[in-house]
Amino acid sequence: MDKGQDNGKIRKEPDKTNPEDLLDYIRPFTHLFNKKKFEKLPERHKWDHEINLTDEAPKELNAKAYTMTIKEEKALNQ
Repeated sequence: MDKGQDNGKIRKEPDKTNPEDLLDYIRPFTHLFNKKKFEKLPERHKWDHEINLTDEAPKELNAKAYTMTIKEEKALNQ
Protein backbone atom coordinates (compact mmCIF):
# COMPACT_ATOMS: atom_id res chain seq x y z
CA MET A 1 0.00 0.00 0.00
CA ASP A 2 1.43 3.36 -0.99
CA LYS A 3 1.29 6.42 1.12
CA GLY A 4 -1.31 8.61 -0.48
CA GLN A 5 -4.72 10.13 -0.13
CA ASP A 6 -7.95 8.18 -0.25
CA ASN A 7 -11.05 10.36 -0.02
CA GLY A 8 -9.09 13.01 1.85
CA LYS A 9 -7.59 10.49 4.32
CA ILE A 10 -3.88 9.72 4.38
CA ARG A 11 -3.13 6.01 4.19
CA LYS A 12 -0.05 4.70 5.94
CA GLU A 13 2.09 1.78 4.90
CA PRO A 14 1.50 -1.27 7.14
CA ASP A 15 4.18 -1.92 9.76
CA LYS A 16 5.07 -5.60 9.47
CA THR A 17 6.35 -5.59 13.06
CA ASN A 18 3.02 -4.38 14.45
CA PRO A 19 0.62 -7.29 15.19
CA GLU A 20 -2.42 -5.21 14.18
CA ASP A 21 -0.96 -4.71 10.70
CA LEU A 22 -0.24 -8.42 10.12
CA LEU A 23 -2.63 -10.81 8.44
CA ASP A 24 -4.65 -12.95 10.86
CA TYR A 25 -2.88 -16.19 10.06
CA ILE A 26 0.53 -14.59 10.65
CA ARG A 27 -0.24 -12.97 14.02
CA PRO A 28 0.76 -16.05 16.08
CA PHE A 29 4.25 -15.62 14.59
CA THR A 30 4.64 -11.92 15.47
CA HIS A 31 7.77 -12.68 17.48
CA LEU A 32 9.50 -13.73 14.25
CA PHE A 33 9.00 -10.26 12.75
CA ASN A 34 10.43 -8.37 15.72
CA LYS A 35 13.23 -6.08 14.47
CA LYS A 36 14.86 -5.71 17.89
CA LYS A 37 15.32 -9.46 18.22
CA PHE A 38 17.13 -9.55 14.89
CA GLU A 39 19.59 -6.71 15.40
CA LYS A 40 22.37 -9.26 15.73
CA LEU A 41 23.04 -12.83 14.70
CA PRO A 42 22.83 -15.59 17.29
CA GLU A 43 26.00 -16.47 19.17
CA ARG A 44 28.20 -19.24 17.80
CA HIS A 45 27.82 -22.69 19.32
CA LYS A 46 29.97 -25.79 19.33
CA TRP A 47 27.48 -27.53 17.02
CA ASP A 48 27.82 -24.85 14.31
CA HIS A 49 29.51 -26.32 11.27
CA GLU A 50 30.23 -25.76 7.63
CA ILE A 51 29.49 -28.10 4.78
CA ASN A 52 32.61 -28.95 2.82
CA LEU A 53 31.85 -30.35 -0.60
CA THR A 54 34.25 -32.77 -2.22
CA ASP A 55 35.67 -32.23 -5.70
CA GLU A 56 33.49 -35.11 -6.88
CA ALA A 57 30.28 -33.37 -5.76
CA PRO A 58 28.04 -32.42 -8.70
CA LYS A 59 28.06 -28.73 -9.59
CA GLU A 60 24.32 -28.84 -10.37
CA LEU A 61 21.45 -31.07 -9.37
CA ASN A 62 18.77 -31.94 -11.91
CA ALA A 63 15.93 -31.54 -9.44
CA LYS A 64 12.98 -29.26 -8.99
CA ALA A 65 12.11 -27.54 -5.71
CA TYR A 66 8.40 -28.21 -6.21
CA THR A 67 6.13 -30.17 -8.53
CA MET A 68 4.83 -28.55 -11.69
CA THR A 69 2.12 -29.32 -14.15
CA ILE A 70 3.22 -30.62 -17.56
CA LYS A 71 2.29 -27.24 -19.05
CA GLU A 72 4.44 -25.38 -16.49
CA GLU A 73 7.36 -27.77 -17.03
CA LYS A 74 7.20 -27.31 -20.83
CA ALA A 75 7.19 -23.53 -20.39
CA LEU A 76 10.18 -23.73 -18.04
CA ASN A 77 12.18 -25.89 -20.44
CA GLN A 78 11.67 -23.60 -23.45
